[in-house]
Amino acid sequence: MTSRRLRMFTLFALAGVAGSPAFAHHSQAMFDMSRCMKLEGTVRAFEYSFPHSWLWIDAVQDDMPVIWAFEAAAPIQMMEIDKRWSRNVVKKGDKVAIQFSPHKNGGHSGSLHSLVLPEGTRLLAATPACGQEADAIGGPRPAPNPSANPSVN
Repeated sequence: MTSRRLRMFTLFALAGVAGSPAFAHHSQAMFDMSRCMKLEGTVRAFEYSFPHSWLWIDAVQDDMPVIWAFEAAAPIQMMEIDKRWSRNVVKKGDKVAIQFSPHKNGGHSGSLHSLVLPEGTRLLAATPACGQEADAIGGPRPAPNPSANPSVN
């Protein structure tokens, strides 16, 4: 192999190795994206940051306080989905409702889909976002109702 070919091979190999963690980092494989859950609670913290934004919610589950953590996209991606996102859209103590896909390990975390602010405004955080019929925490997912959709035979 010539010296030029060896340098080119090394350059492309290093670029592939350097780029692979970034590609793997953006996987949502840890979340059950086929499920849509909803939760109401109080904002503990909101980090509108790179590479991912994070929302922490204080909630009550089975009469016990629980802290939930929700991963969201980077600020620029969130603003592409819904222009109303900002660093100050929520603050500690705000009562909110969220829709999310839960973590596959069953922990108190998930991938944020939407956030309903205290005054009722719904901000989308992911596409596609969950529908309005999200499962309540701890509740069974209702079976689809074919009669509700006239296009289904």
